Amino acid sequence: MISNIKVGNNLPSKTGLMVLDAELSRIEDDGFDACEINLATVPLIISGVIQEKVVQYVKELLQKHSLSYTAHIGYGLDLRNIAELELHKKVLFSSIRICAELGIGLLNLHFEEETRFADKEEAFLKAHLEAANLGEEIGVKLSIENVEVEHAHKALAFVKKASHPNLGMTLDLGHLYLSACYFQYDYLKAVDECAPYLYHLHINDNTGIFEPLRVENNNIYNTLSINERFTFGRGDIHIPPLWGNAPLKEAFKIIKRAGYQGVWLCEYYSQHFIPFNKGVQEEVRKAICEA
Repeated sequence: MISNIKVGNNLPSKTGLMVLDAELSRIEDDGFDACEINLATVPLIISGVIQEKVVQYVKELLQKHSLSYTAHIGYGLDLRNIAELELHKKVLFSSIRICAELGIGLLNLHFEEETRFADKEEAFLKAHLEAANLGEEIGVKLSIENVEVEHAHKALAFVKKASHPNLGMTLDLGHLYLSACYFQYDYLKAVDECAPYLYHLHINDNTGIFEPLRVENNNIYNTLSINERFTFGRGDIHIPPLWGNAPLKEAFKIIKRAGYQGVWLCEYYSQHFIPFNKGVQEEVRKAICEA
């Protein structure tokens, strides 16, 4: 590892328990220092309830490897869902407790789309404050990630409004590029504004071509083949960093200048690029060091 920079890679979302150990070994062998695990990758939670046997099994596997770890909340969490809010909060609080048990010090959460309903936004804020308090008690930081269908300033404004010492921001540089192209704002200026609030960083790339179905009909969007979207370069394709059009090297300079100390997490569809992953790690690490 060059200097004190930690470069990480995300665990593929369809890994499962049978191949978890092998995937962690692959990430390790590719030279990454850290791994981010989506908590829904394996059945750690069922109906909001922690599955202790699964947690202990995963804990033993994680400890076999020299990687450090961050976590990503399982997809589907919706703290604006008033009708099922207690279940969604239960899932979130269980996720925080699982992180503590696994020795994972940061949990990444999506901001998603802001609504026009004051009660939903109030519930969203209140749930995150409660979660931040729990995380502070047991040693798990929470970090809110910008998404491509919103202006990044909304996630940043939420973190500022919450003003909690255990709640920071995850800047997804790929999401930011799509958002900046779609909503027509300055990408690097947004990086500069977010940088002082960063707890975490996601690095991936794309072409900057927004896929309208993402906002027009998300259900149909989710059925699109990722291979088709690779081919036409449409939407949030999460290709390896420095393979697309986002000005990542310029962003790295701003983030380093702000004193960022977290993991530089390369969050892309690594299972599609296995022969190249070691090279991706090396190229990203070099770009960070030279920034």
